Amino acid sequence: MAIEISSTSIISPQAKIADNVSVGPFCVIEDDVEIGAGTRLDSHVVIKRYTTLGEDNHLYPGVVLGNDPEDRNFTGERSYLKIGRRNVFRENSSASRGTPPESATVIGDDNYIMIGTHIAHNCRIGNNIVVCNNCSLAGYVEVGDGAFLSAGVLVHQFSKIGRLAMISGNTRVNLDVPPFVLASDYSVTAHGLNLVGLRRAGFSKDAILQLKQAYQILYRSRLPLEEALDRIAKEIPTPEARHLVEFIRHSKRGICRDSRAGSRRTLAAEQAAADDPEADVQE
Repeated sequence: MAIEISSTSIISPQAKIADNVSVGPFCVIEDDVEIGAGTRLDSHVVIKRYTTLGEDNHLYPGVVLGNDPEDRNFTGERSYLKIGRRNVFRENSSASRGTPPESATVIGDDNYIMIGTHIAHNCRIGNNIVVCNNCSLAGYVEVGDGAFLSAGVLVHQFSKIGRLAMISGNTRVNLDVPPFVLASDYSVTAHGLNLVGLRRAGFSKDAILQLKQAYQILYRSRLPLEEALDRIAKEIPTPEARHLVEFIRHSKRGICRDSRAGSRRTLAAEQAAADDPEADVQE
């Protein structure tokens, strides 16, 4: 099918636009942009240079993609925003390209990005993720497949949110949130498993029970972190438990604590304290 472009839009001749793309009124598409087949731009959409969109995306009014990163270290050199297929960007949402030269912000497939959300430079966003209204993801944030971020969530730079985790509204995520966990509170804490998300993802009752056991060992056994992880790996040899253990072992910021914990320290801090009881480790 032919490309449909409003007469009021400005399209660079250097842009590559596939068949069956619809461009509404007052849009701007700059040089070095690629747009896949079946993608729809409503009115007042801006796509900056070095942005790639796959097939069948829908961009609502006021979306801005590929804008310069909000980073004082940005030197103006070429970097990228790479977006997959079948994503929805609702009104006035935005995503920046990377800060270092030749780096990229990457957004996968089948994500639903709601009104007023900002995805900053060098984020890695997986697939089938929902990001609700007015969320803000700082630089180098990673979000795993199937995660759900409720309205007003703020994610600190370099933080990671695991697969199928759910973050409640107005939560400040300043530590890593493990996969499958429900997290909430101003300073993010774990509140058990994301049971609704696990059921919707097709997890069996047995698989959910095993993850509950892993959660109990991780957060409520009072074991030092490495001992808890070793115990999970030994006693619950499922793919989901292995994924949980690997996520935590690769965490650099430390994971959020359990909401029932008496101390405000992270599990990483608890591990350090176990190694050196006199150490004063801050969260």
